[in-house]
Amino acid sequence: MPDRESDRTLDELLAELAEREQRAEDGGGRARQARQERLGRLTARERVQALLDPGSFVELGRHVLHRTPSEDSEALAANRHPGDGLVCGLGAVGGRTIAVYAHDPTVLRGALGHAASQKLCKLLDLAGTRKLPVIALADSDGVRVEEGTLAIEAYGEVIRRTVKLRGPGGVPQLTLVCGLCVGAAAYCAALTDVVGMVRGQSYLFITGPRVTKVATGEDVDLEALGGVDLHAKKTGSCHAAFDNEREGIAWLQRVCGYLQAIAPAGDPLDRPTPELGTIIPTAERRGYDMRKVVDHLCDEGSTEELSAAFAPNLLTMLARLGGRAIAVVASQPQALAGCLDIDASRKGAAFVRWADRLRLPVLTLVDVPGYLPGQKQEEGGILPHGATLLDAYGAATVPLVCLVVRKSYGGASVLSFAADVRLALPTARVAPMGADATLEVALGTEKPDASDEEKAARAAKRDQFLVRHDHAWAAAESGYLDRVIKPADARRELAHALLRLDTRHGG
Repeated sequence: MPDRESDRTLDELLAELAEREQRAEDGGGRARQARQERLGRLTARERVQALLDPGSFVELGRHVLHRTPSEDSEALAANRHPGDGLVCGLGAVGGRTIAVYAHDPTVLRGALGHAASQKLCKLLDLAGTRKLPVIALADSDGVRVEEGTLAIEAYGEVIRRTVKLRGPGGVPQLTLVCGLCVGAAAYCAALTDVVGMVRGQSYLFITGPRVTKVATGEDVDLEALGGVDLHAKKTGSCHAAFDNEREGIAWLQRVCGYLQAIAPAGDPLDRPTPELGTIIPTAERRGYDMRKVVDHLCDEGSTEELSAAFAPNLLTMLARLGGRAIAVVASQPQALAGCLDIDASRKGAAFVRWADRLRLPVLTLVDVPGYLPGQKQEEGGILPHGATLLDAYGAATVPLVCLVVRKSYGGASVLSFAADVRLALPTARVAPMGADATLEVALGTEKPDASDEEKAARAAKRDQFLVRHDHAWAAAESGYLDRVIKPADARRELAHALLRLDTRHGG
C-alpha cells in the first residue's frame, strides 16, 4: 500500500510548515502574549529582536517539544508548545556575533524543563567553543517542577556550563532580568558577569513570597524579597536599573560595545586635561566627584558606570581611552571619604576579575584614606573581603596602570600596589597612614592637659612626617611612583602607558 505521508503534496507540506511556524511564533498562545502587551512587557521573541541587529538571528531548537509523560500533569499536557518555553540562538549586536536566549513566560511561567535545558546547553557549548558572549533575557520561575528530577538534572547541566564559561578561557555573560527570576534561574543570573533589572517588573530571589510564607511564616512582598532596590543598593547583584525593558536592552547593547577592544575612532590621545587642576582639591579632606575626573580622562561620552548604587565609595566603570576599551576602578571621595569597606572590596574584586577575563586593561584612580575602621567592619569580614581585592589585583594578567590623584594610605594602597605603571599628580600623598594617625601610633593620644611645649613638639613631629613621607616626591624618590605628572598631561601619559603595555593590539 502507498505511504500516505509520502503522497502529500508540496502545498500540504508548506501548509503544515506555516502552521508550525505560527505556533512557534505564538509561544504559549496569543492570549498569553496579549497579556504581556497589556502589562507593558515584550514577548520573548520581541526581546530578542529588539536586542539583535535586524535579520541576524539564527534560531536553535525552534520546534523542540517537551517529551515528559504528561498523564500526571494537566499543566504539561496543556503546554506542549514549540520551543518549550525558550527562544535561543545566535545573532549580532553592533556587528559582533553573540549567543542569546530568552525565557518565554507565556509557557509554564518560563520555567525550564528538560528539552529547553538541552537546547540551552547546546547554545552555551557553542558559545564556549566559538568564544561568543552570552546574553540572557531572564523571565523564569526556575526549574519546571512538573517534570521532577528530569528538569533538575537538565538545569544542573545549564548551571555547570554557566560556571565553566566564567573560568579561564571563558566568555562574557550578561543578563537582563525582565520579570521573575527564581531559584535555579536566579543562580544562573547571579553567576553572570553583569545583571540589569527593570524597576517594578524584575525580581530576583531564591524562594518566592508564597513558599517563604509556608516555610518560615514570614510575610514579605516581591519588592522587599528581591526587587531592584534590594539588589542595586544592598546585595550588589544588580549592576544597573532601568524604567523599562527597552532601556535595559539598550544598556546591553552599549555594554556589548566594550567587548570589542578597539573602536573605529576615539579622542586624540594627547588631548590635554587642564580641568583636573581645578576639579581636584589640594586639601586632603575636601570632597569632589571622581566621575568628573574619569570623564575628562576618557574619551568623551564613553563611560558606562556599573553598580552605581552599591558601595558608592568605589566607582567601577567601562570606558574608552583613545578608542581602546578599558575598565576603570576609582575611589569616590564623595562617599565615606573614599574609604574601602567590605562592599567596596567585594565590588572592586569582582570587577577586576571580570576585566581580566575580558582582557580589558585596568586604569585605577586612587584617592583612598584607608580601609574603613570599626568593629562592624571587622565582624563583617573586612579582612577576608579586603583580601579578595588584593587577590584580584595580584592575579590580574591584563595591563594595570594607576594614577594616585590624592591620598594613598595604608592597606588601601591595594588599589595601586600591583600596577605595572604608577603615576601621580603633584597633589598625591603616599604613606603607611595619615599624619594624625601616625602620631597617634608613634606618640600616643595627646593629653588633654598637654602643655604648650608638648603641643609644639607634637606639631613639629607632624610637620617632620609630612616633609619626609607624606607627599608625591617622597614616594617617587623611593621608587614607588614611576612619575609625577601635570594634571594637564594626565590623559596623554595614562593612554600611552596603557598603549605600550597592551601588546595584544599592536601596543
